[in-house]
Amino acid sequence: MARIVVYSNAYRGDVFPFVPIASELSKRGHDVTFVCPQEFHQLFVGEPFQVAHSGSDMLAPKNLDTHADWVAKWGMRLGGARQLKLFFGELFVPYLDDFFDALHAEMQGADLLVSHPAGALVGSMVAEDCDVPWVDGDLFPMLIPTATRSPDPFPNLGAAINSAAWRFGRSKLFAPLTYQKDFAAFRRKKGLDDTERSPLDAMRSPFLSLGLASPKYVVPAPDWLATIRMTGFSIWEGPDGGAVAPEVDEFLDAGDPPVLVTLGTSAASAAPERFQMVLEELDRLGQRGIFLTSTPAIAAKMRLQSGSSQHAVWPFVSLGQVLPRCRAAVQSGAHGTNAMVLRAGIPSVTSPVLFDQVWHAKRQEELGTGVWARKPESIGKALEEILASDSMATEAQRFGEQLRREDGVVAACDELEGLLAGF
Repeated sequence: MARIVVYSNAYRGDVFPFVPIASELSKRGHDVTFVCPQEFHQLFVGEPFQVAHSGSDMLAPKNLDTHADWVAKWGMRLGGARQLKLFFGELFVPYLDDFFDALHAEMQGADLLVSHPAGALVGSMVAEDCDVPWVDGDLFPMLIPTATRSPDPFPNLGAAINSAAWRFGRSKLFAPLTYQKDFAAFRRKKGLDDTERSPLDAMRSPFLSLGLASPKYVVPAPDWLATIRMTGFSIWEGPDGGAVAPEVDEFLDAGDPPVLVTLGTSAASAAPERFQMVLEELDRLGQRGIFLTSTPAIAAKMRLQSGSSQHAVWPFVSLGQVLPRCRAAVQSGAHGTNAMVLRAGIPSVTSPVLFDQVWHAKRQEELGTGVWARKPESIGKALEEILASDSMATEAQRFGEQLRREDGVVAACDELEGLLAGF
């Protein structure tokens, strides 16, 4: 059996999809260590793998509020390009030594690294230094360049222009935003190849890339590299199999199925006012709501504003057992929540706060499983639409049934073991 290191930083939506993969690999007999922010470690005590600190918690949820204003201002503007300054310039590059040293210590004697694509900016360096193959588990396969479509927010203008648009995003014009020189300098310091290139390309493994989304949802492009495989969604139910507290069960049983309202980690801190907007719309429509606000501070404020027993508010609740008992959802389009909403087979309103979430909003509309609220002010109208549409509820249920027949975790682990067999 192999020694495998799984690596992810940042928020719940970045870390949780790798939990079932790490667990399945452990159950297959592999020695697995999950390197992640320290605040997640207690959540994973019931899992069969070991945990280790990623070296810095600057990318962890507990520090998100300090950057909420930046996310609110730049999360949707200029295609999210200015977000790179926050991610690379403030949260990543200053801590490269910490990230590198922590991961390097866990990679001693390892046979394989499985990394979040953003984490691979460091992970690929460590794997190269340790002479270990690595795989990226891609949560954003819709951002893989292809001539078949342009990068959002640009329209599809044909293969030649689409390809040019993807190349433009990796040109020297964007080098200051992606901190190419800083990454090249760090590689030079570590005695690695210091050829300057876009970090956006450094996220892609030359060995194997696993698209952690259903091929029915993110359809593979014909011009993708052969090393890219769509395996299906990887969804962690949560601690203790996704068990919820008695008070959550009591609320769900106390009336009609509620509407779930959750914006994910980053969107909740960047746009907390949207919770109140949705609450008012639910009151107007006579619907119950279960609000998951990500942080205790937002939850406390929402409880004061609610003033109604028909709504319940918690910072976080595992969604696996909650979503099937909900009528619909209001979400931001964060990868993990969106995947769970789709699999549960309920329609949703998507109100994006970050640029990548726009793709999910569009895709939900294409599938007929949800409505994209293009402006916060349109959430109420979108809610009315999904609650009144029998066809949308039916389509969401049909698509959810298809997703529940897939097993993205098993498919991903099969691919990883196939790669290991070749070394």
